[in-house]
Amino acid sequence: MAQIEKIDALVRDSLEALAADPHVMRWRAKENNWVSYFVMKHLLRQCRPDGILSDPAQIGVEVSVLQPQGYARKGVRRDIVIWPSPGATCWNDEDVSARQPLTILEWKVHRPGYPNKLVKKEREWLRRYCKENESTVCYAVEVTVTETSTTIDCFRFTGRDETPWLRLRCDSHAAHAVATLGSPVTFGN
Repeated sequence: MAQIEKIDALVRDSLEALAADPHVMRWRAKENNWVSYFVMKHLLRQCRPDGILSDPAQIGVEVSVLQPQGYARKGVRRDIVIWPSPGATCWNDEDVSARQPLTILEWKVHRPGYPNKLVKKEREWLRRYCKENESTVCYAVEVTVTETSTTIDCFRFTGRDETPWLRLRCDSHAAHAVATLGSPVTFGN
């Protein structure tokens, strides 16, 4: 199995487990709560000695990655970053960004009365990052909570396309609610 397929399986399996978790059905939590709960309850369970995620220390929460060209600061914090090796960072011994992660998951949560207005800005950042760092796969995870339901939409970014990749409904039928896998939207070189 190719690296991107392993990363996709890791992310998909973790998000499906989250969607099936009774705790999050109509949960009114903020973004940082969703990220923390997802990592601690579902992503860590995906660690396997022979897997792409073999050690919990490969996961960084709110850690820096190199900014794409055109941004003022060298680095920016991202919600979830998975590194190729335990304890890795983007910085080398000379404080220069020299390493790229395997994947970045950037989360946005929309709660009743509180839509997240940064979605377009974050998606543009992910597009630009992946275009410059084609070995990194990025995912935009959007949780939408309404009075009656919760859905998780995930968009996948690679160096050449953006895909509406996964839609999950958080309810007792969540395991069967994987739907709406879209076609890639291709961007020019």
